[in-house]
Amino acid sequence: MRTVVGTMTGTSMDSVDAVAVSINGHGVDMTASFLAMACQELGTLSTVLRKLSIDHCDLKEMDRAAYALGCLTAKTIEQLRLDTIDLIALHGQTIHHKPPDSIQLIDPKPVVDSFSCTVLTDPRQADLKHGGQGAPITPIADWVMFRTKNQSTAIVNLGGFCNVTLLPANCVLSEIQGFDVCSCNLILDAIARDRLDRPFDRGGEYALSGTVDTGMYDFLLAYLEAQQHANRSLGSGDDLCEIVIEKGSTLTTADLAASAAAAIGRCITNSLGSADRVLLAGGGVNNVALCQSIRSDGTTEDFGVPTQAREAMGMAILGALAQDDISITLPQITGRQETSELVGWVQASP
Repeated sequence: MRTVVGTMTGTSMDSVDAVAVSINGHGVDMTASFLAMACQELGTLSTVLRKLSIDHCDLKEMDRAAYALGCLTAKTIEQLRLDTIDLIALHGQTIHHKPPDSIQLIDPKPVVDSFSCTVLTDPRQADLKHGGQGAPITPIADWVMFRTKNQSTAIVNLGGFCNVTLLPANCVLSEIQGFDVCSCNLILDAIARDRLDRPFDRGGEYALSGTVDTGMYDFLLAYLEAQQHANRSLGSGDDLCEIVIEKGSTLTTADLAASAAAAIGRCITNSLGSADRVLLAGGGVNNVALCQSIRSDGTTEDFGVPTQAREAMGMAILGALAQDDISITLPQITGRQETSELVGWVQASP
């Protein structure tokens, strides 16, 4: 058994998540069980990271932010209070993603200095170097966590962008599907910041109280469906926030939030095909209006994986797979070349 920690800082830029996972077995035969989770708010660092996501040319500021994030990540891992850690996998903060370029910002040194185990970082670069998009990156981890013999399963991550993993019943690695769908929480959070001076619409309160405006709904759905059918990973320049804020300027906050949630939910539902089972995860699970707009059969929490923990738990699994010489991305998903080389992480230590 290995105790592996995965960390994640998502596109919402609100907190660092660290998840401890028990890994039994090796390679594609491994099983993974959730052990514990710790979260640490980014605080003022969030503002810096948002600025860097727009302008990442100030190398000194990037270095300072990377070190600060490394220190905060180390503190978050310490909060797990684990007696033993065999491996740590650091996703870092995506501040730029436009293949073939992608920046997962984090200085691993504070983590390396705090823990005497192997530390992995920057999980996308190897895929990008082999011609891939570097994303979506979690489908193999979802296969480890959620595959079944008798049901096809869709895992829907409601993050800043929505991405979906599709697992046919009793599937092997070559049958896994995964893709980015559309901008998601980035839009909903932008509305909350612009109209409410809040980081998000807690519980989808405003969206639930509003009425869907047909014009706004149709306008946004067209943009979202164009993203869904673009056949690429989403990132820098794809948030649609300015377009939504400008188009919805004459609507009440509640009606704009309701229209956006409904359009995003419809686009996601349209992407799911005929999956037998649809499980939701990610921060958007807390937005009731959004979840009511999506066809689903529950959340990953119903199957032992807390919704907020799924991505960081996925990083832990991907770290363990790479340690076992299993490539962490799939050609049919990221578009990378077939290769006999390990497509894995950058090893920061030892």
